[in-house]
Amino acid sequence: MIIFANPALLAKSSLPQTRIKLTNGRGTRVLSEDELAKFLKWLPGSAYTPTIKNVLRLTLWTGCRTGEVCNMAWKDVDLEKGTIHLRETKTGIERYVQLSDQAIDFLKVLRLTSDKYLFPSQATKKPIQQKYLTENSWRLRESGQMLDIPHWTPHDLRRTVRTGLSRLQCPNEIAEAVLGHTRGGVEGIYNLYKYDSECRKWLQVWADYLDEPDKITNTDVLLIYVAATEGIFHA
Repeated sequence: MIIFANPALLAKSSLPQTRIKLTNGRGTRVLSEDELAKFLKWLPGSAYTPTIKNVLRLTLWTGCRTGEVCNMAWKDVDLEKGTIHLRETKTGIERYVQLSDQAIDFLKVLRLTSDKYLFPSQATKKPIQQKYLTENSWRLRESGQMLDIPHWTPHDLRRTVRTGLSRLQCPNEIAEAVLGHTRGGVEGIYNLYKYDSECRKWLQVWADYLDEPDKITNTDVLLIYVAATEGIFHA
């Protein structure tokens, strides 16, 4: 009797079998309290360009994604109301970001240095791309100029904001609203409240926390402001 065998199956059976562990790919890195304090003291004098310093600072004040911060336009900023209108988001749902007093003061100075966009590229006059942050972070690591803490990325700052709000006892639904996360299930259908005033309150609590003496001084913040107003605000 002749038995026919699939050569592909025979070849597969001869190969060593390896178990592959699958992961969900979710990031878990957050800056601890000590790391955050080190980061805030290091940032103003770091080798990052003034543009990146300001992007990272606004990311920490708002909890927005760095890509959202990079793309912000002045037409969407209302300093009187203290909001930034995010028209394009990862969830596809536009929203209004609430601003702390510190963020508003920062934006008032930043407004003097740019025209259409908050963080324009000198070369293209369009918003800087998110990959610019990643590339510059890589260069700092390669040149030994990066902050001496375990590997971190700019996106970890958003996760750090969320974790920090919980540490400060911010209610979960408000902390999620700060980040613009959508509610699922029945609650997402029936509870359409935006928590705007609550988000403003807790982002102010968070900004005040970032201003504590062991983390950053007003002088440190002004160094970033001055860098912008002296004409070296560039990408």
